[in-house]
Amino acid sequence: MATRNFSIDNIIGRGGYGNVYKGYLLDGSEVAFKRFKNCSAAGNANFVHEVEVIASVRHVNLVALRGYCTATTPSEGHQRIIVCDLMKNGSLHDHLFGSTKRRLTWPIRQKIALGTARGLAYLHYGAQSTIIHRDIKASNILLNDMFEAKVADFGLAKFVPEGMTHLSTRVTGTMGYVAPEYALYGQLTDRSDVYSFGVVLLELLSGKKALDMGDENQPLVADWAWSLVKNEKPLDVIEDGMPELGSPDVMEKYVLIAVLCSHPELQCRPSMDQVVKMLETDISVPSIPDRPIPIVARIDEIERSIRSNGSGQFISSGGHQMFGYENSHHSDYKMGGTSSGSSIEVPHKHNST
Repeated sequence: MATRNFSIDNIIGRGGYGNVYKGYLLDGSEVAFKRFKNCSAAGNANFVHEVEVIASVRHVNLVALRGYCTATTPSEGHQRIIVCDLMKNGSLHDHLFGSTKRRLTWPIRQKIALGTARGLAYLHYGAQSTIIHRDIKASNILLNDMFEAKVADFGLAKFVPEGMTHLSTRVTGTMGYVAPEYALYGQLTDRSDVYSFGVVLLELLSGKKALDMGDENQPLVADWAWSLVKNEKPLDVIEDGMPELGSPDVMEKYVLIAVLCSHPELQCRPSMDQVVKMLETDISVPSIPDRPIPIVARIDEIERSIRSNGSGQFISSGGHQMFGYENSHHSDYKMGGTSSGSSIEVPHKHNST
């Protein structure tokens, strides 16, 4: 069988949705099988939604759907599987924070940043219907054998009806990456993805995690980077010991783009189309508006907002209720569904407007 009957030896990723297995098609090509374990009605809806999203898009910087299947067997029960290309270099999280941490060179980091930006710009402006990803983070940026970035995990993605500028919806995502206006008020726009991209770009540039609860002063990488930029030390964001450094001007530009994208006020963030143009060309980065308060000062407010809306609870990667933050001890190969790190899942009371 393609996965040796879903052998535990072939597992390359785990999540709340189930496991991801390495396997082979009849033509010998290596693929990843995402096997859903939730056989409830909600699980079926999540599976159908993810297939619909992946099948509706086609871009070099998005994970491509190879196929899917559903079946019911006496021994295994109801099975749901999504098949995608295997990304041999795992995820960006693997390379930045994994146990086999490898320092990526500056040219590779540039390539990953631009590829991720292009993939998101396509979702926002190139797809038939605008798609907001809602869960952009390092573990959802997969890398092929040439280190081309592929945006993955469309389980939380939202189609935006034509003519609508934002959605008011249930808050879901991963702490540290979720835009403040979305976490606080459930207001979802394409700029929510821009914020998450800015955080990922800061991780890529600095080697620091989006959220570090061990740092009492500046647990959020976005606040830390802003303080350095404000003090005219943008190059201090760049990870020490990075191989094959780029020119100071180019590296500083990337830092400024990341800080602008992760601005706490959504109207200050550029669109992903604008981000791609800034990364690709000599267009300068606009001046970065001052921040009213550090984002970290609003973490307590975010928690209160979450708990005052519906069931209001933090959900860990395994789907268990908790009352704090849970650090992931491993980075998963991701194709969709809930990924590593702490996530928030909140039924929001507003309807789409």
